[in-house]
Amino acid sequence: MDNHIETKEQGSGMSGGHALDLKLPIGWLISAYGVLLTVYGLLTRKEMYAISLGVNLNLIWGILMILIGGGFLLAVLVKKGRTKS
Repeated sequence: MDNHIETKEQGSGMSGGHALDLKLPIGWLISAYGVLLTVYGLLTRKEMYAISLGVNLNLIWGILMILIGGGFLLAVLVKKGRTKS
């Protein structure tokens, strides 16, 4: 038997919103790793990338991680802007 009784304050399901938004810490974490990879890619010599056919994968993936992390952070800002209106 289910003895759960909902009140108006509780709401039902996900209509009440989330108290914990994971986009913010995930965005910062991915962006921080992206900055580290980008700096590492900029500071390493070309000889290191001979095995990857001369492509600086650290730099490429660092920039991509910065963009993805920035997307998460932008989504947080857009959501905060909507809730204030």
